[in-house]
Amino acid sequence: MSGAAAAGIQPKRRERAIDLFKGLLIVGMVYCHTLQFFSDPVVYPSISRWIDFFNLITFSGFVFSFGYVSQLAYYSKPFRSACPRMLVAALKTLLAFYVSGTAFRVFHDGAPLQWDTIRPIMLLKDIPGWSEFLVSFTYLMVLGLVLFVPLRWLSGRKWLGFLAAGLLLAGTLFPYGAVHVPQLGLLVGTRDFASFPPVQYFPYYLLGILFAKYRIRFDWLVLAGSVLATGLFAANWRYAGELPSRFPPSLFWIIGAAFILNGYYLLARVLERIPYAFGFLESMGRNVLLYLVLSNLLIFTVKSSRPDLLVGSGGGLLYAAGWLAVCGFCSWIVTKRTR
Repeated sequence: MSGAAAAGIQPKRRERAIDLFKGLLIVGMVYCHTLQFFSDPVVYPSISRWIDFFNLITFSGFVFSFGYVSQLAYYSKPFRSACPRMLVAALKTLLAFYVSGTAFRVFHDGAPLQWDTIRPIMLLKDIPGWSEFLVSFTYLMVLGLVLFVPLRWLSGRKWLGFLAAGLLLAGTLFPYGAVHVPQLGLLVGTRDFASFPPVQYFPYYLLGILFAKYRIRFDWLVLAGSVLATGLFAANWRYAGELPSRFPPSLFWIIGAAFILNGYYLLARVLERIPYAFGFLESMGRNVLLYLVLSNLLIFTVKSSRPDLLVGSGGGLLYAAGWLAVCGFCSWIVTKRTR
């Protein structure tokens, strides 16, 4: 995420394409959240397809970009230099979770703003909705720090790294039903509450590291692998008659986003060749954490004041554009411009 994943990157090392990639993900995520809070699939059946689509790709895409930027910011540097910045990045996403989670309980659930509401969130005993992905990035950064040396070793062996990413998919076979401790469920998954366990999504983090290290653009083998992965997801969906499990994540859910994200990545590479035209997306990608937290606060607040507001796919897009415009304005007035 911007405030986390991009921390410590020098301007000269910044890659516009990955910021554009993250910007595309933010647009989809805010649109998805808008539809989830202010629409109804019974009234507007088409929104289910949009929600499913963005649910499938968004977190996996952010994990990929997290790995990509971490390679540039951390793994290309000595551990002693990277460690403090990785810890600060983890702290930022944790604080973002506290803010978003508390806002959800207060504005959405009507809980009083008092210590009894905040304390379980701070101890990670209470995991409010639409905020759990933020704390997952804290876990992911800590996991990336603990595995700093093995990840640097793997990234130096390209094809072994890709093989390891595939083998890590075995994490989806974890016995989720055995986990009932919230703090552990956030790491490895559980059936007790919705979570985005970094262990199961870690293949995308490793792939992001490899893409950054080897400057991978269009690659026929990557394309073939992504087509195979998403094809297996689609085949499972068709055979089962329903989407694979998202909470906790199944193998087919994890691999399902591969082809679409590869397309997003290649699109971002095309967009970076057009100077200034997509600066708004690039700005989102540079300030991901601000957009994620502030858009959540806006959505929770409006939902609490207008609980009967109902929009379709088009209206939802307009509202999402409004949230993003407010976030963009806030980013603009607090960002120091380099001369």
